[in-house]
Amino acid sequence: MRFTPSAPLTFGLELELQVLDPRTGRLVPAASGLWTALQPRPQARHFALEATQATIEFNSSVHTHADRLADEVAACVGLLREVARDQGLELHGGGTQIAQFWNQRVLTPTPRARLLTERFGFLPKRFSTYGMHVHVGMPDGEQALAVANVLQALSPLFIAMSAASPFLQLADSGLAACRPLEPLVYPHGGPMPVLRDWAAFEAVVQDYVDTGIADTLKDIYWDVRPKPEFGTVEVRVFDTPLSVRKAVALAAFTRALAGLALRGQLVLPDAVQTGTPARRVSRFNACRHGMEASLHNPWADAWQPARHWLATLIDAVRACPAEAADQAWIDTLIAGDAPEDHAWMRAQWSALGGRFDGAEPPVALLADNARRMAARLLD
Repeated sequence: MRFTPSAPLTFGLELELQVLDPRTGRLVPAASGLWTALQPRPQARHFALEATQATIEFNSSVHTHADRLADEVAACVGLLREVARDQGLELHGGGTQIAQFWNQRVLTPTPRARLLTERFGFLPKRFSTYGMHVHVGMPDGEQALAVANVLQALSPLFIAMSAASPFLQLADSGLAACRPLEPLVYPHGGPMPVLRDWAAFEAVVQDYVDTGIADTLKDIYWDVRPKPEFGTVEVRVFDTPLSVRKAVALAAFTRALAGLALRGQLVLPDAVQTGTPARRVSRFNACRHGMEASLHNPWADAWQPARHWLATLIDAVRACPAEAADQAWIDTLIAGDAPEDHAWMRAQWSALGGRFDGAEPPVALLADNARRMAARLLD
């Protein structure tokens, strides 16, 4: 498996956005119409369809600074929103939609969507949730794998920081982020195993391909994985944030941590193993409690409050001059008193009078909730 080198520590992001009918506040299978309307625009290359029709994906260019990434994301998502509103649609972030039911999802008429359905039955519709992926450029496969191991060990913190999926099927899941649990039902989903060299990585991928469950690495749904054709490491565990500004801040932080790892300033301890109870429980705690969770820090070999671990890592980034250009973005992740996305979503639903008592909520309530969510996207 050939790794195509890219400029080290360049970065970009992918955002899966929800397509809704603002009159009902529910998801609507209208992404193909949006995609078609975008095709005459020069920005069309930034948008892609996903497996189901209530999702449209934004893909950024490759960047070296968060300011330029932020400008592009805001401009392209702003354009997408204009096109959506012209069609009587609305967009918003979040990892799941409050009235989201898997059996109501409509597959995109593509060969890949059909293949996924043939292979996994209802799971692609169930997995029609909304995440953000961050790509960071790497010089070669061996270094990409070493950085991927580090970022995988940090993934419970990434889940906690981006937690924005407390609701599903008109119910409170009881979790800050229920979306990251969805990949665990796949035989090739969840944490990437600790792999010590590129040959071991290739062997594991080939093992999956040999079973017939995957055709390529694209079909392996690890939290973190090298992306050989792009020359990147890809972090896949983030819920789509409610605002694009938070998305850019999380991407900048991910890139900064990848930089520490690439320069040997953040090296995975030799004792770290795949699938240990501590790693599995830490990931679950992040889903359950967000930034209020106690997470296992493998560098300290200790359980720590998520906020403490985050502060320690931000201090490490701040001490590194190579990451100074994006520091203002990274500092927003720890500054201020704004509630976490999942907490804001719960507070808003409650303030609107929403309940989870088994009764169908009024259309006006769902519509108002969607309107407020949409207002956060470019706030």
